[in-house]
Amino acid sequence: MKPADNIKKLIKTTKIKTNPAVNKAVLDDLLNQMHQAKGPHINTRQQNTWRLIMKSKITKFSSAAAIVFCVFGILVFFGNGKTVYAQVKDAFEKAHSIHVVMTEVREGHWFKDNEIWYDCEQGVREEERYEKQTNIRIDNNQHEWRYTIGDKLVAQIASYRSQDEWTKDLYEWLRFDHERMTSGDKVIDGIPCKMYTLSTGSEKVSVWVNEQHRILEFEQEEQRNGQLIKSTATIEYDIEIDENLFLPEFDTDVEIVGPRELIEEVFPLETAIFKRESLGFVFAVHELKFGNGFKYLVCSNRLTEQVRDEISIGHPWTYYGGFDLRGIYDESGMYLDTSDEPILLAKMQHDGIQVDWYILIPSGSKAKQAYSCDVDVHINIANQLKEKLKAEGLLTQEKFRLNITLVETEEQLSSLSEICEEVYLFGEEFVPIVHSFLLTKVVTESDGNRVQAWKKPGTELSQEEYIKDCKDRVDYYLNQN
Repeated sequence: MKPADNIKKLIKTTKIKTNPAVNKAVLDDLLNQMHQAKGPHINTRQQNTWRLIMKSKITKFSSAAAIVFCVFGILVFFGNGKTVYAQVKDAFEKAHSIHVVMTEVREGHWFKDNEIWYDCEQGVREEERYEKQTNIRIDNNQHEWRYTIGDKLVAQIASYRSQDEWTKDLYEWLRFDHERMTSGDKVIDGIPCKMYTLSTGSEKVSVWVNEQHRILEFEQEEQRNGQLIKSTATIEYDIEIDENLFLPEFDTDVEIVGPRELIEEVFPLETAIFKRESLGFVFAVHELKFGNGFKYLVCSNRLTEQVRDEISIGHPWTYYGGFDLRGIYDESGMYLDTSDEPILLAKMQHDGIQVDWYILIPSGSKAKQAYSCDVDVHINIANQLKEKLKAEGLLTQEKFRLNITLVETEEQLSSLSEICEEVYLFGEEFVPIVHSFLLTKVVTESDGNRVQAWKKPGTELSQEEYIKDCKDRVDYYLNQN
């Protein structure tokens, strides 16, 4: 059985899944509550740190409200146009419903469509449509569901964004400025609209606002990883939306899971071959295999249960810190000839857990010592966890040496293609339901520089492209030794 098949089997047999009877009972109860009472009005237009607009390192929110966030974000950019910002913000907040249709084109070719429905009483629904898959997110003010049509896993978490928190995230962009482009004014559906634009280096964002201070169209262009990416959107307000769009109805054979619980089940601490607590996290190594001149390492970092109890846990996208592996240098800055060189293959992050997949390339003097690994682990912390440790006078960064030696066995031997297939499959399974699962790939930018880019499996990078890129990178490093 291939490693990829083992992953499938593990996910299907995970202890946290429910059975069809339980799923139906839970959903029937939710649907009954929704039909009987709408409950208090809660504005849940959630946002997404949409990288097509701003390359922010703040926490990532759901893509279901990406366009709404971007539209606000553009106006928040208008740092000196507070009147325009306040008027448009007020117009959005007074809208009973919003409907957004967005199209993204890359290098002149269609890439995806997004369609978003927002109702102040019902919630939010987003459909993100690619050529070969459609991702769905529903938030009915009680729970949020994420899934890919045709898959058997549905992620369910509690709704987590309040109106005050959502507004605060938007206001921080008031420091940016904009231009009023009278030459770009146009009539949309018989309504005169004013054009506002923002240009920042390789990005340009434009919106058209009507006399009621409502944005009717949005356009954005940027150069990213050597590609020209263009997104356009149209926005409607106060239209009638079918309430069935917000109902979480699934097939009886679908498994409803908690994403964090699923990750902990697939990567358990109990069977880890190495564990160490550091700065409120538990770092663990789950897999160490060996191939022809390289090593394969799977490791994770997660908040301890004690820390989860002690700090104010935010939404599932909150970043508390992370880790990375690096080659080992001595105090004088010289690279140790016993060190391995890490090549990051993929990274997954969700709700205080990070899982990384690495290839390690041994130095020349260690080429024959294949059944050990030797790298430095760098731990960093952020947000609530950093505030807690600083208040206690403790360190906020730490480094330790990871040196593991295993007994040689045939089961530890793996081919690079098999490893890449396994990592890619993990991505396909997890990317629809977790905050972030990204593969690494080397790309050549317009200036000729080769840089590491982040790609989603399936929609942005095929398995064949990924395996070829991994082989090229490993061959490059092996040829350096």
